[in-house]
Amino acid sequence: MKKITFLLTTAVFIGTSPIVKADTNKYVPYIGTDYAYTETSAKKFSPHHHNISLRIGSEYNSYFGTELFFMQSDTDKHSYPNSENKQSYRAYGLDAAAYLPLGCDKKISLMATAGIGEYVFKIKNRPQKHQNEHGYGYRFGGGLKYLITPSWQTRLLARYINFDHLSNYRHATEYAVGIEYHFN
Repeated sequence: MKKITFLLTTAVFIGTSPIVKADTNKYVPYIGTDYAYTETSAKKFSPHHHNISLRIGSEYNSYFGTELFFMQSDTDKHSYPNSENKQSYRAYGLDAAAYLPLGCDKKISLMATAGIGEYVFKIKNRPQKHQNEHGYGYRFGGGLKYLITPSWQTRLLARYINFDHLSNYRHATEYAVGIEYHFN
């Protein structure tokens, strides 16, 4: 019985290895851009930002990919009777993504991301001095990805960012919509 089980298991692995190999060696680079709305929690205020990000990534198979990102926000401005506060930030880093294709045609995929980025906040307080604050953000997100054509895909993503080594900022919530071009 052990020999039969071993032979059947070996036959299944040998028989399905071309299918698995064809899927696991699918390396597809892509470029993309996102628009994101971010709500940041800080000590004395809660700035809201509109962001644009650029992404360069690759999918290694139908279930896993990585991407580098660069993000720039607009300026959030708050005026007070004797002062004015302006804030903006930029970020760059690396995210890993896991996909779960759904349905027979696999046009829609569930998506989960985890990554790290360096965040640089520019803070301008009038009449006081300007300051920059930078630290790391640990990023965790989830959403949907939709295959428009084999080359064009779009995605919706919600992400939680926990900041480390920042004295004024605690965490942020980001909601993004994006499009990407895959070099098939």
